[in-house]
Amino acid sequence: MPKLRSIGLTGVGAWGVWYFLVLRHAARQTTPWGPEWLAVKLSGILYNFGCWYLRFSHNSEEAMKAGILDAGKQRMLVWHPHGAFTIAALYFISHFWASNYPGGVRGKRFVCVAPLLLRIPLVAEFLLLCHARSADTNTFNSLLAKGATVAIQPGGLLEQVQTDETKEKVFFPPRLGFIRLAIKHGVPLLPAYAFGENQLYRTANWVRKLNHFFYRTFKTGNLLVLGQGSIPNSPIFPNPLMLPIFRRGLHFRWGEPVDVGPPDANPSDSKVQEVFERYVQALQKVFNSEKDRLLPKNVAAQGLEVMWSGGEKDPSTGAIAGTDGHLPSAKL
Repeated sequence: MPKLRSIGLTGVGAWGVWYFLVLRHAARQTTPWGPEWLAVKLSGILYNFGCWYLRFSHNSEEAMKAGILDAGKQRMLVWHPHGAFTIAALYFISHFWASNYPGGVRGKRFVCVAPLLLRIPLVAEFLLLCHARSADTNTFNSLLAKGATVAIQPGGLLEQVQTDETKEKVFFPPRLGFIRLAIKHGVPLLPAYAFGENQLYRTANWVRKLNHFFYRTFKTGNLLVLGQGSIPNSPIFPNPLMLPIFRRGLHFRWGEPVDVGPPDANPSDSKVQEVFERYVQALQKVFNSEKDRLLPKNVAAQGLEVMWSGGEKDPSTGAIAGTDGHLPSAKL
């Protein structure tokens, strides 16, 4: 046992040095990291497994034909919902990005993720190979300034801990930082929705309450999920019971780009709100066009609930409550 403990401590120490000297810098760089062939190979293994294990589909070919996804067009790709573990991004979109598909160019497509993910051994290396970078403002800003297309999941950890298989909810941060950056660089917003993401794991109110407690207290994501057979599991102890429900459907659909106008280094709150409202309308459009076909009937019938800590979307009018950027908080 002492020998095993010594080996374990040595391994942790070695990875700590590797992280300090290499990974933390790679998390903020604006160029690809590591060999492309390795990224394609590793992500391809997960992609092929996901295609066998789940029922996955996407409309990328249609989006390319429509000019929505084009190597010559910079976009900010915004996808929803987070789900219990962003399986759509981890299993499938990671391979798309690693192989510069659809319609991508190496060095011109990245995804910004929670910095915590880039501090986990093996997960960090895999994500960095697949063009993931830290979601801090400076890195995000630098990538856009270099002309890169950047993907982002704005709901973050709050949306993760609120995952509910019976409802489709999307959350937005108070200051809408991703909208502000898009306007600053004049980069169109491209909404995307992963239909079925919320249904990949069974959910329960007591699990959400517990995860929300940890989120409020420690700013963590899901520390507990109902795995195979609805057996409680934690990502702290990875095991096969953590896999999604076998042969569940997961369908990734691209929407239509939302123009934000010419670059504006300091957009007003009213302009940010106006672009945000048009983005929500575009998101609702792609959601409504596919929900009845790709979601359980009881879930589709409830529609999409848009939650913003600065306001709440009125389902009857399609507008965000409030004016002048000073919006009442939604009940979370």
